[in-house]
Amino acid sequence: MSPIPRLNPSHGHDNHHYHDLVSQEPRETYNVFEGLKLPDIFIRCWAPKSSCSPEQRPLLLSSSSVYSSISASPSPPPSSLAQKYGTCTEILHYGSFSSVRLYARKPTASPTGTSPKQLHVVKVFRRSSSPTIITHHRFEQSLSSSLSHPNILRTIDSLLNDRGELCLVTEYCAAGDLCTLIATAGATLTLSDINCFLKQIMRAIAYLHDRGIAHRDLKPENILLTVYGAVKLADFGSAVCLPRGDASDSDTEAETEAEGGVVSSYSPPRKLLGAIPYIAPEELCEVQRFDPRAGDVWAAGLVYMAMRCRRLLWRIASEEEDGRYREYLVGRKGEEGYAPIEGLGEKRCRNVVYAMLDPNPRRRITASQVLRSEWMYAVRVCRAGDMGL
Repeated sequence: MSPIPRLNPSHGHDNHHYHDLVSQEPRETYNVFEGLKLPDIFIRCWAPKSSCSPEQRPLLLSSSSVYSSISASPSPPPSSLAQKYGTCTEILHYGSFSSVRLYARKPTASPTGTSPKQLHVVKVFRRSSSPTIITHHRFEQSLSSSLSHPNILRTIDSLLNDRGELCLVTEYCAAGDLCTLIATAGATLTLSDINCFLKQIMRAIAYLHDRGIAHRDLKPENILLTVYGAVKLADFGSAVCLPRGDASDSDTEAETEAEGGVVSSYSPPRKLLGAIPYIAPEELCEVQRFDPRAGDVWAAGLVYMAMRCRRLLWRIASEEEDGRYREYLVGRKGEEGYAPIEGLGEKRCRNVVYAMLDPNPRRRITASQVLRSEWMYAVRVCRAGDMGL
């Protein structure tokens, strides 16, 4: 593979390029959020302490949060969930610790009911006496509410319902998720569409990595779409935050290997750390330390290949367990290369994809480097993707 030229990622706006996606009917498998798991580091650092003052609590978990404000003031919220967002019309997902529901509300300015209903997705966390589960809920509420990017699902509100359960309200993406789009309309997606989607995904990932956040569950099911073609990265139930001293997305191997740039592995079930086909090889090995941001880039490379090939390249990134992954390792070292990637055509594109799918995480390209590559620099992003419409 030849070196990848680096350019400014701000290039690539295209006000004339647009997508016209079909609105999807809500369905049970439309899994916006799934699974909550929090590394021990957050349990140690952010476990609720009833004895500390609001000033002593971490900023994201200050008395401005819903849970803290409830203990500080017995008065009910000024407006209930039903008053603000209407009624639940469908349960989209039902899990052990939470449920995800679609809420619909008639516009107040339309008494005749001719205007379309306002739709929102509400994640309802079940009440728990477990400090660990409460910390999970607080972390996801705090993290989701603090993110602001056109290509990340926007958390609109957090409040309690009439049962005292914490609810996170997010925007509703009517075009469904990328997995459904690939399965139902993959053959009609143009190369411009696919490249536009990838650039939006990489912008969202770079935004997270620059703030010391790794998503850790990147897959087509967690990439939502608006009807105009804006990508929205969702589900931060498996996300982790890196130490504050290494928040930036490093471009060098030395920085990546720095003490603050890795996260000690912990032992929740693998299924909570991402979909197996998208998990990077280093996370499947018995290694003690790895940079989770490199895993996000690996997963993004596989998402791109799923859009281009309309199939998974392999079931698991293990040479011992999957013959197709073994074929990839052999192919990328040979003169003829790996057939699915070689079939992408443009050399600049192939080089970036190979770099995203480098089995060695220390050599793997970073999200910011992907955006600065000559190939991605030239990709035009639609106005909806730029604006998050």
